[in-house]
Amino acid sequence: MSNKATDELVMKLITTASKFRLGHEADGSHDFAHCIDQLKPLLPELTNAMTVVQLFREMLAAQERHDWLALADSLEYDLPLLLNVSFNT
Repeated sequence: MSNKATDELVMKLITTASKFRLGHEADGSHDFAHCIDQLKPLLPELTNAMTVVQLFREMLAAQERHDWLALADSLEYDLPLLLNVSFNT
């Protein structure tokens, strides 16, 4: 994955997190689904794929609990960090 593509995905994750923080759960959930779709094909390329998969489980659990702030934190901070670590090693 190119740095530009990673940067674009990270920006999408951050804007999705912002939607959850602002209380726009429907829009945030829609964008979250798109982020998942963008990330699925990348899993084989990730050096830390198992960690990313575990984070996805935690994010989906947060979504089911309607814990929008925890989900937003994972989208804005945790997932971008894991992606950057994986693609910059």
